[in-house]
Order: sequence, then C-alpha cells, then structure tokens
Amino acid sequence: MDGRNASVSPATGGRLAERLVVAGLAGIILPFVQFGWLVLVAALSDDSRCGHFGCVGLPADAWTIGNWAAVALAWPLLHLLGVRPAWPVAVLAPFFLVPIWELTDVPVSVVAGSFAYPLAALVSAPDLSWRGRGLVLALFLLVCAFLALAVG
Repeated sequence: MDGRNASVSPATGGRLAERLVVAGLAGIILPFVQFGWLVLVAALSDDSRCGHFGCVGLPADAWTIGNWAAVALAWPLLHLLGVRPAWPVAVLAPFFLVPIWELTDVPVSVVAGSFAYPLAALVSAPDLSWRGRGLVLALFLLVCAFLALAVG
C-alpha cells in the first residue's frame, strides 16, 4: 500500500489533530489581540475632538473594528503557528464566527474562536473527504438552529 489509496493514515490523522489544536489556539489568542486593540484605542482616543456630529462611540465602533481586525490577523497568526495552508482556515473562519456572534449575542469571545477556527481547519483539511466536510457543516447548522430556537 503506497498511502495514496488509504483514506486516513496515522500520520494524516496526527497532522489533522495537530491542525485542529493549533487552529483552536489561534482562536483563543485572537480575542486577546482584539482586547489589546481596544486598550490601544481607548488610550489614544481624544475626547476633545468631538465635533458637530458627536464623538464616535469608542466601545461599539472600536469593538466592531476589532472583530474584523482580529479576523484579518488570523492568517498571519495561523501561518506563524504552523497551520498549512493557513489562508483557507482564515477565509472560512468568519463563516463560523459570525453565526456564533449573532446567535449568542457575544460579539467576540474565546469560546467562539475556540470553536470557529478548528471547524474551519477541519472543513478546509486537505485530506478530509467531501462527505466529512458535509457532515461537519450539517452538524454546525444543526447547532446554529438549536441556538436560534433556544435564544428565541
């Protein structure tokens, strides 16, 4: 057996597990990057510059910008942590993050990132079959439906 016919070899399974753990680590780190962004914006904000249109609300605007800045920084962080290829995980993660943010009314959290990035890493895993990808997406949609019904 040359390895090309095997669906999942032990080495592939180990790499997949490592990929999921490292992606989860990135999902845990990114909210702290966002918190650092908020601290920086708060430290650099100047309340004396409020003009005719009022001040830009620091918590809401900085929080939203921080969410998307953290998403943009996901690719370099994933790449630095050793997820290869990193860009599919970074591109797919917002499709998991945004429903979690919307359904839980928490704009960002370590919990959301710790689920979204490993799910994105699993769905984008090069060795995963299309059936496996579909199963992961179906389970995620089922959880989203449950959250939507539970929240109201």
